[in-house]
Amino acid sequence: MNKEKLSFTNASCRETMVRILKSFLTAYALCAVFHAPLDPARYETSLDFAIASIYELLGMYDFKFLLLLVLSYIFYGFSRSISLSHPESPRQSSALLSVFFAVTILLGRSYQEIQSSAYCFGSGVNFIRFILALAGYAFLFHAIMGLLTVFLDSRSFTSRETHFFTTRPFRKSFLILCAAYAPFLLLSFPGKLCWDAIGQIEQVMGGMEYSTHHPLFHTLIMGGLVKGADALFHSPETGLFVYMLFQDFLLAAALASTISLLSRRGARFSLLLCLQLLYCVTPVYSNMASTAVKDVPYSAFVTGYVMALALLLERPGRIRDKGFVPLFLSLQLGVILLRNNGLYVVLFSGIGISFYLWKKYCPRERILCLLSSFAGSILAAELILFLLVRATCAASGSIGEMLSIPFQQTARYLQLYRDELTPGEREAIETVLGDADLVAASYNPDSSDPVKALYRKDASGGELFSYLKVWFRGFLKHPGCYAEGFLQHIYGWFTPAVSNSIRYEADDYNLVRQGGLFPGAEKLLIFYYRFAARISVLGILENIGAAVWAFCFLTFYQKRPPSWPGCPSGSAF
Repeated sequence: MNKEKLSFTNASCRETMVRILKSFLTAYALCAVFHAPLDPARYETSLDFAIASIYELLGMYDFKFLLLLVLSYIFYGFSRSISLSHPESPRQSSALLSVFFAVTILLGRSYQEIQSSAYCFGSGVNFIRFILALAGYAFLFHAIMGLLTVFLDSRSFTSRETHFFTTRPFRKSFLILCAAYAPFLLLSFPGKLCWDAIGQIEQVMGGMEYSTHHPLFHTLIMGGLVKGADALFHSPETGLFVYMLFQDFLLAAALASTISLLSRRGARFSLLLCLQLLYCVTPVYSNMASTAVKDVPYSAFVTGYVMALALLLERPGRIRDKGFVPLFLSLQLGVILLRNNGLYVVLFSGIGISFYLWKKYCPRERILCLLSSFAGSILAAELILFLLVRATCAASGSIGEMLSIPFQQTARYLQLYRDELTPGEREAIETVLGDADLVAASYNPDSSDPVKALYRKDASGGELFSYLKVWFRGFLKHPGCYAEGFLQHIYGWFTPAVSNSIRYEADDYNLVRQGGLFPGAEKLLIFYYRFAARISVLGILENIGAAVWAFCFLTFYQKRPPSWPGCPSGSAF
């Protein structure tokens, strides 16, 4: 009896010590102040530098820290009790995913503030502080995911009860979405124009030559409507507004289709209502609905295509349905024709789906799967594009669009290591991008457009190959520089701690009247969208990093394995 009591006491002490350690590290992470590495030259002696480094590493233990320590202790105790009270739940959390979230938070802060990873890896002190903060965040995210998993396990998301979306779900959702977006569309009348849309309209109106830089199919639709209305009614604004109605119809139809699909599978009304509200309230959707841009119809077709893929995976036999294959091919055509990189979306997803379903089909069905998954749509889209290019004499898009990452890395390399270049290496870069000093000065950590604009379209294949050899040699010499250039460009996609919402704003264009329904209307809309990012709920809803985190967590939740054999019930990894 005494042994059992002693064992229980020891286990309780260990649990308390672990909770204290987790709470301390979490409070440390939430209060950690990061800055560039300390410079030893600023200190008189090595001892002074060592003392300053220790001060930096220890951090501040003020009232905020103590409050967070107590709250963290209570939270971890609550999390533990919930985990033990649900021993039937399978694996409740993921250590790997928790660490990934923690890394993105810390690296994102570093790249946002100083455009490098020096906050994390710039010195020994910074690295130790990074590890301590990473552990604190990882423990916190691990516990939060465990609670979310238990919460989701305790809920049912399907129901046989009759509700608002039981009958005609698509029509109801579609009308609600149209009503939600109508005020934004009317305020922006005839529609906001971003720089890309202006360039596309100019091609059709005769101000620029046709080009495949933007999707030519979309250019002809939008520019054709504007030009047609200008010719018939002397009102290009009418044509732009008609286009806006067209793209908003596609957007609302795609979003309403998700409501309809879930409703027909018995989703609860509460889930459908949350999804409907998300579509209506999230600022990015109303912003898309009031701006002429190729991303809107493309997003609509991608949404439909993803749903079609899900239906095919759900029941592979749909490949034999007469109505499914034409719909599937039409959605793929839309994805390819409405954005240049849509080809790769269809190609790689089609190859993946074909391999996945290969064993489920007989030889005839395999051929049908290959044709309907990607081969047929790609061939048809390429034929349509070929005919459109021939009819319009469109110039080919710049290959520089495909090399935006190497160009960006070269510009960063030139800023840091320009003096290391040999005359031949500098010449190889300049034959493709122009003056090396200008390339370095054009470097923008957040956008590759300034450097891409320097690409010389008359560069030959041999000159481009020589440039790529120089680029590769630079990578071998300073791989960290290339990694920094790449991560600085994409870090916002993975951390919700930074403001990274997609927002389209109006550009001036004399041919089509801008300014909204009344003078200053577009300024009110821009103010709203900029301010919305400052409101926590709205800012999170349109934050790209938050969406990626949600996707990662839901993927883990769907695919998590049960608790490992031999592990105590309710344990979390």
